[in-house]
Amino acid sequence: MTTQTPGTTPAEVSDFYDVYNSLLRKYWDDNFHFGYWQDEADDSSIAVATDRFTDIMISKLPVGPGARVLDVGCGIGKPALRLAQQTGATVVGISINQQQIDEGNARAVAEGLADRVSFQQANALELPFEDGSFDAVLAFESICHMPRLPALKEMSRVLVPGGRIALTDLIKIEDPDGTAAAAGFQSQALVRYSDYPALTAAAGVEIDELIDVSAHTKRTYAAMAEGISRGTDEIVEKFGPGVVNVLQAVAAPLGPAASVGCLIMAGHRAA
Repeated sequence: MTTQTPGTTPAEVSDFYDVYNSLLRKYWDDNFHFGYWQDEADDSSIAVATDRFTDIMISKLPVGPGARVLDVGCGIGKPALRLAQQTGATVVGISINQQQIDEGNARAVAEGLADRVSFQQANALELPFEDGSFDAVLAFESICHMPRLPALKEMSRVLVPGGRIALTDLIKIEDPDGTAAAAGFQSQALVRYSDYPALTAAAGVEIDELIDVSAHTKRTYAAMAEGISRGTDEIVEKFGPGVVNVLQAVAAPLGPAASVGCLIMAGHRAA
């Protein structure tokens, strides 16, 4: 297995989400990713802002009926189901966390999409799919949990030549002391926007778009911190004192929010 930094092995990420799944659903949204607000005056709810971000990412994957899409780090399946509904594509979602897989498959059945949307437990660093199995790959705020280059190489491997990839990633937008910072959320060290061209090239991915959307996602920090703070006593009562470690991991990037941003990368596998 590819080596990861301490505290971010696949098993540890899965254990983290065993608790974090419930926290997100209660204090954030069923979309397990940042919200996207148009500007400072935009007062959209979290649900609207996260669906908006999903729609932006779907627009980066020009797929339709007959196309096969892999959702790497699918959460509980809301973006994958939305993608399938809007495009007619078939979607396979993977997560290291079995809770998420079970919920995703239940949602696919409930929404009448189980014939085109399915979820399975898998390690994104060792994808259980043949080369060229997918027309497109979506990695929505999941690559931050993995060593980026090996993960990108795996995503590229399972794409057909020219196949599309769209992802979001947490990025460091301030570096006052010259050191790389951890992002919390059981994540790898942050990278910078300027790191992406070399990173994707090494993985055999050609960039079509690279967009810093930090100004649109920054409200996520305050909204998430407020929800967690408001529910701390209830969270500890429900999950026990051991949950404090999870709360600390979640809170890590929420204080100095200006130091953590978000980017969109849309590209394709080199022919």
